Amino acid sequence: MLTSAKIPQRPHLLKIVQPASRSFIVKGDAIAWNNPWHFHPEIELLYCIQGRGTNFVGNHISPIEPGELLLFGKNLPHTRQRDASYYQRHPDEQPETIVVQFVEDFLGDKFFSCRELMPVRLLLDRAQRGIRFSGAARAQAIRHMEALRSLDGVSALITLITLLDGLAQAAPGDYAFLNPESYIAEVNSQDAQKISRIFAYTAEHYQEHIPLATVAALAHLSIHAFCRYFKARTRKSYTQYLAEVRITRACEALMEGDKDIKEVCFLSGFNNLSNFHKWFRRITGLTPAAYRTRALAKTPAGIAPPQA
Repeated sequence: MLTSAKIPQRPHLLKIVQPASRSFIVKGDAIAWNNPWHFHPEIELLYCIQGRGTNFVGNHISPIEPGELLLFGKNLPHTRQRDASYYQRHPDEQPETIVVQFVEDFLGDKFFSCRELMPVRLLLDRAQRGIRFSGAARAQAIRHMEALRSLDGVSALITLITLLDGLAQAAPGDYAFLNPESYIAEVNSQDAQKISRIFAYTAEHYQEHIPLATVAALAHLSIHAFCRYFKARTRKSYTQYLAEVRITRACEALMEGDKDIKEVCFLSGFNNLSNFHKWFRRITGLTPAAYRTRALAKTPAGIAPPQA
C-alpha cells in the first residue's frame, strides 16, 4: 500500500547551524528527509544520490527520483518525505543526499550583483520558484558537489562559485521550474494554517473519495467559497491538486515496477482506468507505461504540473 506524506499546519522556520570552519554548509546524510514543512533564509542545492518518496516544494508535488538535482530559493517552503513502505521492503537501501546551503549575502551584500556574477544573481532570483536541473548542467554540478565534500578554504569557495555559474549558464532544456511563480513562505497566517490542513488531509486520504464539502469544512467555508479561496491561493483548482497528489503516488508505484498499471490506478485513488490515463498524460506528458519504462531505465522524468 502506498504511504501518505503528512504536512504540518504551517511552514516552520528551520534554524540552520553555521559551521565554524566555513561560510557555507555542505552535508550529506539523512537530514534532508522527513523534516517538517519548513523554510529557511539559506538557499539550498540538493542532490539526491538515492531515495524514494515525495517532494513538496511550494505548490509543487513530485516523486523523489534518484539522481535529481533541485535548487530552492530563500524562504521557499519545502519538505521531502520518505516512502516508509518502500524502505520496509528494502531495508538495505537507505536515502543518501548531498546538500549545499548558503545565505545569499555570505560573501557580502553586493557580491552577486557585480557584472561578472549577474547570471548567478538572476539564478538565485529564479530559484524562488524552485528549479530541477538535468542534462549537462546537472552532470557538471554533481561533480562539483561531490568535490565539495572533501574541499575547504579557497578551493571550496571557488568550486561553489563555479558550480553556481555553471547552473546559471544552463541551456533552456536543462532546467525546469517547479512552480509557475515565485513562492514565499507565509508565516503565522491563517491562510497558511488552512491550506496546510487541506494539504495534510489530502495526503492522508487521497485513496478515498474526497467530497468538496469535506475539504471546504476544513477551511470553514462553503463549497463555492472554498473553490474560489483554494484557486486564489494555490493557482489551481482542488480537483487539479488532488489529481497531482494521486498521480505522484502512481509515479512512485510505477518506479517500483512490481504492480500492473490497473493496480496502480486504483491504489492511487482513481476509480477507473480512463480517468487515470487522462490525468496521468495531462500532468506528466506521458502514458503510465512510458513513464514506467523511463523510470526503470533510471532517466529522471518527474512531474511538472501544468501552469495555471
